[in-house]
Amino acid sequence: MTHDIPKRLGVIGYPVRHSISPAFQQAALDHLAIHARYERYEVSPEALPAFIERARGEEWLGFNVTIPHKQAIIPLLDGVERWSREIGSVNTVIRRLGGGLDGRTTDHVGFLRAVRESGFACKGTRAVVLGVGGSARAIVAALLEAEADSIHIIGRSGARAADMVTSLLPLLAHLKGNDALAPSRDPALHWSTWDPSEMVALVRAADLLVNTTPVGMRDGSAECKSPVPANALHPDLTVFDAVYNPINTPLLRLAHTTGAQTVSGLDMLVYQGAESFRQWTGQDAPIEIMVRAARAALA
Repeated sequence: MTHDIPKRLGVIGYPVRHSISPAFQQAALDHLAIHARYERYEVSPEALPAFIERARGEEWLGFNVTIPHKQAIIPLLDGVERWSREIGSVNTVIRRLGGGLDGRTTDHVGFLRAVRESGFACKGTRAVVLGVGGSARAIVAALLEAEADSIHIIGRSGARAADMVTSLLPLLAHLKGNDALAPSRDPALHWSTWDPSEMVALVRAADLLVNTTPVGMRDGSAECKSPVPANALHPDLTVFDAVYNPINTPLLRLAHTTGAQTVSGLDMLVYQGAESFRQWTGQDAPIEIMVRAARAALA
C-alpha cells in the first residue's frame, strides 16, 4: 500500500461527529505504516445511495457503518455475508477489486471478546438486553452463537422488539443445525416492552445485563441516568454498557457499587474496530496502540 495518494477508510453515520473511531484506526494505520486515511463522513439517510456509489472508487478500502445506517445499507451493497443478513445489521463494508462492496458485521466479534476477557462465559447463562437497534441485534446473535441459555430483549417499541426476535429465529435455527426449527417452540428468545417493575425482576434473575440504548451517553438527553435502578443489580451479575463516552457510565458506576462485574463499551468498540481493520488490510491490528489512542480521544 505504498501509493502517493493514500487509500481511504472511514466511518459513516448521521450524526457521526462524536465517533472516536478515526483516532484509534488512524493510530493503527500509522503504526503499521499503511498509507491510508480514516475519516468521519456525515451521511444523511437521503445521501446514503450517493455515498455508496462514491465508495466504489479505487481509492477506497472500505468503511465502518454506524447509526442510522446499519440496516438501511444492506440492500445497497453487492454482497452481504449470511451472518449480517440474518441479523439485519452491517457495520463493516469492504471494497473488492472492481468496485464491488461487501457488507459484514464485526460487532459480535468485539462484544464476545470484550465479555470473555472480563472472565464471563456466555454458555448456559441468562441475559437481558436493553435496546433493539443494530448493535443489539449483533449482540443477541453473538449470545446465541455462544450458547446463552435464554435472552430477553427489552425495547420501548414492542413491535420492534418482537420483530427482532422473529428475524433472529432463522439464525438460531441455523446455529442449532436445523433450518426447519419451529420458531414458536424455541424458548431461548423472549421480548417485552419497557416496564420498570418487570425489568427489575428480569435483571435480578439474570447473569448478564447488556445496555445498547444511549442512556448515560455524554451530552445526551439522559447522560446522568442509568437505564436500570440500583435495586435490579446484584453481585452475581455482569454488566456490559455499549455506551463508551464516558468510559465509566452511570450504569457501570452503579453496578460497581453493588459488586457486579462491569465491562466497558470501549472494549467492544476497539475489538470490533480491530476486526474491521484486519479485514480491510489483511494485517492484525495493534490492539494496545488502538486502546491508548481511544482512551486519549476520550480524555
